[in-house]
Amino acid sequence: MNLYITGTPLGNLDDMSVRAVNTLKEVDVILCEDTRLTKKLTNHFEIATPLRSYHDFNKEEVEEGIIGEMKNGKVFALVSDAGMPAISDPGYELIRKMQDERLTYAVIPAASAFTLALVASGIPSFEFTFFGFLPKTGSKKNDKLRQIMHHPQTSVIYESPHKLKSTVRGIMEIDADREISISREITKKFEQHRRGTAQEIFHALDGDIPLKGEFVIVIRGYEEEAVVSDIPIRDHVNQFIEQGMKPTKAIKMVADIKGMKKQEVYDIYNG
Repeated sequence: MNLYITGTPLGNLDDMSVRAVNTLKEVDVILCEDTRLTKKLTNHFEIATPLRSYHDFNKEEVEEGIIGEMKNGKVFALVSDAGMPAISDPGYELIRKMQDERLTYAVIPAASAFTLALVASGIPSFEFTFFGFLPKTGSKKNDKLRQIMHHPQTSVIYESPHKLKSTVRGIMEIDADREISISREITKKFEQHRRGTAQEIFHALDGDIPLKGEFVIVIRGYEEEAVVSDIPIRDHVNQFIEQGMKPTKAIKMVADIKGMKKQEVYDIYNG
């Protein structure tokens, strides 16, 4: 085996699996985002394996070298700062290169924050979409949030403490009564889950919900009212444009809501 994609605890070290500990002890090198954070984990479990940085800012520079070392027999493990690698973290690029080179890998499982938050939310989880982090810029973030708020399935996103309030405010401005759930510090001492309407959650921030830790937001899916299907397509597209959405995004949104092809909506709107 050339690589072990190894999940680590989200925060509670008791969640570390025996298989993960043994794997990290047996490989030649552990690839990690932040060597300082991973060092705390390896010290706790008396793992002496050398650590090497592999993160968003150096992955393109180091991947070819890693592949070369694998071909020469060196065995690696890949970890993230917490949870499963390649989930909103670097990793999939290395895996794709390994596939192209027909190198072998295995996955050592662990929890991901979004799955635990979804389970704890009390919001339907039979169908859901994980969107990760929202775009950083204002216009792109707003467009993405509108898309998510009109997504028919439960949606899950990650958010940082200093952006949480503005994101929940954005959700509230689109639909104050939409049911959402906020989870923070999952598996840690101050773990917290809170479900309510967007408006209720917004007013709980800074009070009942401290703006500390890493947050996961679970958003109930968009439920189309019966009258919506009767709105002419051109008017429906214009409604989204009036809300600040770009025409191409509005056309795609209406197509998704009505179960049509984007080109069909485009032709009707511009016809």
